[in-house]
Amino acid sequence: MATTELGACEWFVWDLRRSNLIDRGRLDALVGDFLSMHPGAEPPALAEHLVGEGILTQFQADRLLQGKTQGFVLGPYTLMDALGAGSMGTVYKALSKTDNRWYAVKVLPRRSMWNVRIARRKVRSFETCKHPAVVPFVDVGTSGGMHYLAWPLVEGEPLEKIVEREGKLRAEVAAQYALQAARGLDVCHAQGLFHGLLKPSNLMVGPDGQVRILDLGIGSLLAETEGESLVDTMSSANSMASGLDCASPESIMDPNNLTPVGDQYSLGCVLYYCLAGRYPFPEGTAVEKMTAHQTKEPEAITDLNADVPEALGAVIERLMKKAPEARYGSTRELIEALEPLAGDAPPTPRPAPRPAVAERRPATVVLSDTPRPARPVAPGGPLSDTIRTRERPTPVPPGRPVPAPAPRTAPPQPARAPVPTPGGQRSWEDRLGPIGIALIAIVACAAAWLVTWKLF
Repeated sequence: MATTELGACEWFVWDLRRSNLIDRGRLDALVGDFLSMHPGAEPPALAEHLVGEGILTQFQADRLLQGKTQGFVLGPYTLMDALGAGSMGTVYKALSKTDNRWYAVKVLPRRSMWNVRIARRKVRSFETCKHPAVVPFVDVGTSGGMHYLAWPLVEGEPLEKIVEREGKLRAEVAAQYALQAARGLDVCHAQGLFHGLLKPSNLMVGPDGQVRILDLGIGSLLAETEGESLVDTMSSANSMASGLDCASPESIMDPNNLTPVGDQYSLGCVLYYCLAGRYPFPEGTAVEKMTAHQTKEPEAITDLNADVPEALGAVIERLMKKAPEARYGSTRELIEALEPLAGDAPPTPRPAPRPAVAERRPATVVLSDTPRPARPVAPGGPLSDTIRTRERPTPVPPGRPVPAPAPRTAPPQPARAPVPTPGGQRSWEDRLGPIGIALIAIVACAAAWLVTWKLF
């Protein structure tokens, strides 16, 4: 397709080619068919058409209209939608070309530096952690200077959002969530692995009521391994700052000191949050929170929630001991303490959230060498509701006077009260009234037409 046929869509089609989202031949055919039916259409209309046909997602179309063409394809993953931003980067919903499955892909800032060799070894170590509560860390890679981490995508609602919406949870429900998380952590701890950044936003409650632990593996990347730091100091600091409400005292003193026993303290903070509706130390600056975790005791959970059994309060108190050796000897011991408090049945299943994008295979990617045309200012706002085409003037036969353009009819306006002018007099519009104004408009149009006719 010649670029001269693209009209206003020329820059958008060029960006589409550069994004590697659609095969060049298929893209040319799609654009050619669309413009043959809608000549003069602009980029928002073409983008809307591609979204409607399932070729692009709304997320991809919006980014392309903003001129963002890079980072849609990272290794085998095609980014379909943005799920949220975290301390270490943005998380996307992605489809893998390898197995056609959905993944959560976290893209780290470009400044992040790490030892990919050691990171891949960490990935392989999580392959042995098989449990319904464990969402395994499955991939790490670099593409176009961007680092990414990948986990299987799970549906559900973060525990943090549930408490924000419902407030304090019932004691047996909170204990059941903590028990499920503890069982998953126990499988990891048995393999010498840990979470390191456990908090309510990292616990996803699925439609079946099953808790699933997210972000497993990030803590291992942040910790020192064989004298080497896998991730840069800035990413480590951001991750620690985002998890201060549930950070263990020893990890606050040394951000690299992330251990399985530290997961116990964090799980105690999560359980406290579920039962109190707030964190153990909710007030103050970051420094004040860090000091509180190391030196202060939180208000007793039974004082904040009278429905909490003393036995469950004792579990939380032991989990949140300042000294690591004062906590449970192992996660298995913690599980035995939680089992009689959690009841037999899991929490009531929750409805699954609707998927953000339709299930489909990503298009084949092909690089383009076509030079980029000069691009006009990208249109702002949402995609257009209609297809805009060029207006062609109607030709006038020779020798015939050119009529004056018909006045445009203004949209009806609501009636307004007369506005008094200084001195208590009414304005000329109010004195003439609507009929008088209409007569003046008609006379003006007729005069303009006569003047134009005499000129020709």
